[in-house]
Amino acid sequence: MEQEVVFMIKIVQNGNVYELDFRYDPKLIELVKNVPGRRYIPQTKRWEIPVDNLGRFLNEIKGTAYESQVQTYSGEHINENAHVEVTDKIPDEDISDITHYVRAGGHLYPHQIDFLKYMKHRQRNGFILADEMGLGKTLEIINMALYHRDAYHYQHCLIICCVNTAKFSWKEDIETHTNGCETAYILGTRKKRNGGYSYGGGAEKLSDLTTGCMYGDASCSKLPYFLIMNIEALRTREGRVYTIEQQLIEMIQQGQIGMIAIDEIHKNASPKSIQGKRLLNMKKKTGIAAEWVPMTGTPIVNKPTDVYLPLKLIDGHTYKDYWSWCQHFCLYGGYGDHDIIGYRNIPQMKLMLKRNMLRRLKNDVLELPEKTYYTEYVENTPAQCKLYTKVTNELVSDRDEIVHSVNPLVRMLKLRQVNGSPELIDDTISIDKSYLSKNAKLVRVMELIDDIIDRGEKVVVFSNWTAPLKTLYRFIATKYKVCCFTGTMPEESRQKHKTVFLNNPEYKVMLGTIGALGVNHTLTSANNVIFYDDPWNPATKHQAEDRVYRIGTTKSVNIYTVIVKDTIDEVVNNILKNKQDMSSYIVDNGLDIRNNPELFDMLVGHGR
Repeated sequence: MEQEVVFMIKIVQNGNVYELDFRYDPKLIELVKNVPGRRYIPQTKRWEIPVDNLGRFLNEIKGTAYESQVQTYSGEHINENAHVEVTDKIPDEDISDITHYVRAGGHLYPHQIDFLKYMKHRQRNGFILADEMGLGKTLEIINMALYHRDAYHYQHCLIICCVNTAKFSWKEDIETHTNGCETAYILGTRKKRNGGYSYGGGAEKLSDLTTGCMYGDASCSKLPYFLIMNIEALRTREGRVYTIEQQLIEMIQQGQIGMIAIDEIHKNASPKSIQGKRLLNMKKKTGIAAEWVPMTGTPIVNKPTDVYLPLKLIDGHTYKDYWSWCQHFCLYGGYGDHDIIGYRNIPQMKLMLKRNMLRRLKNDVLELPEKTYYTEYVENTPAQCKLYTKVTNELVSDRDEIVHSVNPLVRMLKLRQVNGSPELIDDTISIDKSYLSKNAKLVRVMELIDDIIDRGEKVVVFSNWTAPLKTLYRFIATKYKVCCFTGTMPEESRQKHKTVFLNNPEYKVMLGTIGALGVNHTLTSANNVIFYDDPWNPATKHQAEDRVYRIGTTKSVNIYTVIVKDTIDEVVNNILKNKQDMSSYIVDNGLDIRNNPELFDMLVGHGR
């Protein structure tokens, strides 16, 4: 048998060019010729390409046999998978003048005391608060804001929530940790005639800010120190004027807002989004008049596009604009050289972060009980198997169309629905007594819930979608008292469900969508989590499971993931587990099929 020839392509940086060193190969040469600015050097018998076009070349060989035969020697640290380093030095500041705020019967942990030292040492210079999820960033910000009110005479601290539902948690935490001495006000709140509150849109929020009074009513109380709003409010506009942004700029310039904390800034705050641009404009117009504190539990140092905005808000870099930043830290390729296919110069960005970020990990600062993972495999029922084969064949026949579509994952969703909600694909399946014989995953989840409740423990069940939770509720609610928290529920209703789950021992099951319940909630009354289905990326899953694994956790935590064997479930789970090796597949918090067509074959089972 003839042995396959293995080509090795050495890419060596030499100043402003990369030299390509490889044995003569006509096919590879044709790919090199597609790179703008390439030239052949007869003296060295090597090809050269401009530094800025390395991404174009890597994209040309993507999906070919050459892709795995590349060795790159570069001072730009191409695709270096660097992790955020923890903060190893805390300034020795005297904090005897700082009052500690914490709920009755509670106390600040040592790492939160260190936060006060770090914060005081920074004076009014903002920083990125990047403590790992579950370490109490909210409480730290509350203490910081109240100290700075006394030290620097701030009139208001504005909390901007990048996850809309987080505003309720912030209000509750502020009032709880100050033992009712402080009021937190959600902009746009309005009293209902029959009692309770509603939460208005941009017009109501703007009215609150312009009148300076709660409920937009000049006869009501003045706005309190803590103001809370969702980031989407910055999109409010009249004609060409972004009215809420403009009002906030005026309040900052007049000294009314002294501190701005942005919660979960890695979500919904892209520099290219309207709200991201509004934040940048606010910073540009107000300079150092306000102190900014971007917050995130999951900083991704090997994704520079997420780091530009928070660093810009705290004057952590001097890049003029987002384009300049991306030119330095991103590799471009694809159609028109507009797709980001890799990253570079990561060590430079790490240094910027280290100078401007406070980062601690739970394992380093807390003594938490053990977290144990369980993978629960099931096999589809005969009805599901038949349906799965049918959907797979349809997808394979439309492969090229799907791969090149704007959002290929939408089409792939059908396979996941077969596994978890087959009735969504086959309308002849009814949710009746016979349904359990047609949904193996649901049966296993119900068995797990039975076991957990028999132990006298509580459980949170997560799904990406509402449909499977509705079905699960119909069966579980006949046996147990169940709470729910999804994006389709009214705000007031789901907050009530959350309160009941946390405080009523008779309610042991919480069903929630990952999008609504997977961030900014503390659910430590439970010590079990079941994932009915995996999210598309590992960071989202980690955030969701840590709702029960944080300060306040006293029991060992069990994380169950239910997977249908030999299906898309197993492929997605493997990608999440091996995120270091599969990082190229995960772009913008999802699986990138368009730039990784082989991923389609893996998901449908033709690439194993």
